[in-house]
Amino acid sequence: MIKTGLNHIVILLIYAIVLWNFDAYPADNADDNADKYKTINLTNFSEEDYLEYLSPFLPSHGYIFNRNYLHGNSILNPVIGTINFYEGKHKIDNKDFYRFSSNAFDKNKNPFMLEWNISKGFFFDNRKTEAFKFTAEMIFDSEDNDINTVFAKRLIESNNIINLTPLYSINNDEIEKINGYEFNYTIKRSSTYLAMRASIEILASASVGVINYFMTKDVNAVDWQYKYTWHDAKNKFTDGWYWDPNNFNTNTIYHLYAGATYYMIGRSNYYSVFESFLWSVGGSLMWEYFGEWREQVSLNDMIFTPTLGALTGEFIIQTANFIERNMKPGFLRETIMFILYPFGTINRMLDSSNSGDMRVRLIFVSPIQTAIESKIERDVFNIR
Repeated sequence: MIKTGLNHIVILLIYAIVLWNFDAYPADNADDNADKYKTINLTNFSEEDYLEYLSPFLPSHGYIFNRNYLHGNSILNPVIGTINFYEGKHKIDNKDFYRFSSNAFDKNKNPFMLEWNISKGFFFDNRKTEAFKFTAEMIFDSEDNDINTVFAKRLIESNNIINLTPLYSINNDEIEKINGYEFNYTIKRSSTYLAMRASIEILASASVGVINYFMTKDVNAVDWQYKYTWHDAKNKFTDGWYWDPNNFNTNTIYHLYAGATYYMIGRSNYYSVFESFLWSVGGSLMWEYFGEWREQVSLNDMIFTPTLGALTGEFIIQTANFIERNMKPGFLRETIMFILYPFGTINRMLDSSNSGDMRVRLIFVSPIQTAIESKIERDVFNIR
């Protein structure tokens, strides 16, 4: 009997070991792969706002969200396992702004808050959507990293963040640490949009040149050797380029101005110096082959127009930037800048209507401060 009992014990131990090896570890993996429960508190949100602006940017897998709709004058304090959102109105410099705030915890259980103040007006929905997208990405990226790492990565990868200013905590006139950052957020146009806009602006500029060209056709007719026929069109492309003996003003000054215009159009659409030079080359080719259709392509024009145009255009741009930095804002400054760099002024106005005024604060919330505020709300104001 004793021997039989011992055999049963040995078998039971072996069975237990087998169960441990094949059952315990999958159970741990199952916990790791289980959906995370998150409570989302939405202060002053409607269901329509949630579905239109926030829901599209929430993770579709790995989370189960429980929503609470609330009303109040401020965002709730951060609580682990909870994401708080708040929307309301705010005034800055007597202008009405839409305020959108959120707070959560990062991987290391450090609370943080993102606060947006967004101007109203044209393309407001675009700005609001971009703010929700940026915020959702920051919150859920911080589930796997600390918030400083997440923001540093976003800062490196994004060109939308400008005018970054650290927020310091100061004790006895000494800086202790960084409590967060303030910055402006801009919505950049797509590369397709910028290419289309640059092309249209160069065409518009060349059209003005064509009008002037035919207004002075008595002077320009001396160089005409092609007619508007398919035969002459073929000859224009096969005859090659030649050294144009036109006078100095035509070959240098006029073409320099045209090349500078093409170059500045490229720069005003956020292209680099070299890329803008290529836009100037493209504008010059277009002018030589189509603007001056009846003339043979000029080799010296193709050299002077983009090369001197790029040098002159960059000088004008830097002069305009210097004036903007050092002159007092006002009508005189804006007029001078428009005269020097018209497409820069026009395109900036077009882009500012898209980005509007988006002011953001990223605040690293102190856990002790959060705990104290929560206790005061609970014990003094009886807010649960």
